[in-house]
Amino acid sequence: LGAMTPSEAVVSTQSTGRQQKTKLVTTLIHPRLDFCNALLIGINDSEIKRLQKVQNSATRFIFGQRRRRGVTLLRKKVHFLPVKERIEYKICLLVYKILNDSAPDYLVDMIKKRPPKPYSMRIDDDVTQLKEYKRGDFNFEQTKKRAFSAIAPIIWNHLPAGIRSLPSLDLFKRSLKTHFFSSAYSEFPLQHHASR
Repeated sequence: LGAMTPSEAVVSTQSTGRQQKTKLVTTLIHPRLDFCNALLIGINDSEIKRLQKVQNSATRFIFGQRRRRGVTLLRKKVHFLPVKERIEYKICLLVYKILNDSAPDYLVDMIKKRPPKPYSMRIDDDVTQLKEYKRGDFNFEQTKKRAFSAIAPIIWNHLPAGIRSLPSLDLFKRSLKTHFFSSAYSEFPLQHHASR
């Protein structure tokens, strides 16, 4: 550790250990939370909370914190998107790929661009918006309210137009993560781009 003072050496060791633990979480835990998580679209809050507890426990593991301690600021410190935002991120990513002809054919038919209206308004110039289904469009509303074709357009249309219209996938991913990170931790100043 060279010419470090004892206190600096402790801080350096703790930082290295934290980085290693973070890598373990992003390698072993997050892939399991993210696997097919687009299928979790529209699940109730109690199920989201159960999954969030897994990420919270992993975050406490990184910092060596006890269970009773708050974890939101710790998640923000390691740039973790919460579970709900991770699901919405995946949905928006799939929509972007569909609109840019890089998604499987079976997904392409599930969403439609919003049809132009016969009269001219500024909002009608936004060609990035999708058609949203209304109540009654499905025969079994309670069963199909979680359908990708019904929920994805709502989540997509709530994105800022500047993000929806980005020209490259890499730029879209970065901006999308920052958007959801900022939304998830809106009570705290955003200092860095979110990572997964």
